[in-house]
Amino acid sequence: MISTGINGLDEMVGGGIPKNGRVLYSLDQGVDGRLFMISALSSALAQGASCLVILPHTTADAFGNDAARMHGTGLDCAPKQPVFLDTFDRERIQRIFPSQEAGKREWVRRIQKVCRDNPVEVIFAYFDLLYEDFGLETGLEILESAKDSGTSTCILELLNFEGAPLLERFVREFSFDLVLRARSSLHPLPQFTFFTLVHTSWSPHYCRSVPFTISEGRVVPYVPKILVTGPPGSGKSTFVTSACRNEGQEDTGVTCRNGKNQEIDFCWLHWNDFGITLYGTPGHTAFDPRILPSLRHAMGVVLVIDATRAGLLPCARQLIEKLTCRRIPFVVAANKRDLPGSMDEQEIRKSHGIPTDIPVFAISAIRKPDVRFVVESLVDSIAAVS
Repeated sequence: MISTGINGLDEMVGGGIPKNGRVLYSLDQGVDGRLFMISALSSALAQGASCLVILPHTTADAFGNDAARMHGTGLDCAPKQPVFLDTFDRERIQRIFPSQEAGKREWVRRIQKVCRDNPVEVIFAYFDLLYEDFGLETGLEILESAKDSGTSTCILELLNFEGAPLLERFVREFSFDLVLRARSSLHPLPQFTFFTLVHTSWSPHYCRSVPFTISEGRVVPYVPKILVTGPPGSGKSTFVTSACRNEGQEDTGVTCRNGKNQEIDFCWLHWNDFGITLYGTPGHTAFDPRILPSLRHAMGVVLVIDATRAGLLPCARQLIEKLTCRRIPFVVAANKRDLPGSMDEQEIRKSHGIPTDIPVFAISAIRKPDVRFVVESLVDSIAAVS
């Protein structure tokens, strides 16, 4: 197995990439996912694998410098040094072999020669310009020619302008064993970048999306957090419990204490390929200062208000102002819609000063479908991608 260099990803795919695998790291526009390829390359080199790196877009020296800067460890520290075919090779091929067919033969010759001379165990290829120069099928044929020399594993990175249909072709027509798609949300704040495990051929899986951050030159997956907050008595604990209750089963929500008699509700649920943790903040006014630290790393916030208690307006307004200032995506769940005297949406917006672009959902927190719809709408909004 070849480690991807990302512990969480290795666990998802069953320990790493099996030999003879064909891997695609697909990067959507606007997402910085370069460390996926660099992490896998560094791991393969650390395992002593002989690697060929195809870099039609840059020089080997520039790539080495960028890898060291981003990853924190230079490629020259590996037991075996990789062999490069870089932008100089591409320029020479284009100059000397102007026709596409002759250019293809020269790429194949150079790749096969490198693989015979070393021999190469893993090819890492930045595929954008090969795709541009030769098209998808021919570009993949060029890389496939390395198998004639015994090279077993091929790992590609591609800036994907075509979205899911192109990924389906890699799986259906070209039999790729692992397809990973890195994307980012349309919202600039908070920065929400995630990868989706689209396909693996060697282990059973369901399509799963995992947010990630870049920390100290490493890709770090993390479980997204949704904060459930609101004025005292608005129904936050009931909301969390209903969200996590499975039909016919006991509640999966948990209430814990931090030793200072402050209760925090939390539970785990799954939606839109994401594993999500819901955190309910303490409900008493004395504990309100704890809300701000809780916002750290929050993917979004559900603000629960009691639609029948106008007396809590000042507290709700204060929370809305805090969320708006920090530009954290949030929705408002107006609880107790089934009780007499509950305010309608327009009354709630006017009395609480809620901007028109913030969704307001009239719910009953004891009804699981109402609660799930709120959470699902928030997650879909945050993770919306083109």
